[in-house]
Amino acid sequence: MADKWEWQEQLAKAHMIQAEAGAHIGLSASQMAHLVKKMVQGQGLTATDTDKKRWDRILGYIDHKQREVSK
Repeated sequence: MADKWEWQEQLAKAHMIQAEAGAHIGLSASQMAHLVKKMVQGQGLTATDTDKKRWDRILGYIDHKQREVSK
């Protein structure tokens, strides 16, 4: 993700909110907000391996939801 606007755009295309994406992998809204801040604003520079795995799972889920919405 390049920035928070692109992140919001990707969520909107999937007809989702950020907390919903986090809930998919068992994160609370605050945990998800922290992960987004780390991965989007911080460009993943301070992300742990666990953070990166979670982020990949979330992006995969968003992609899946976008495809469902576009059908």
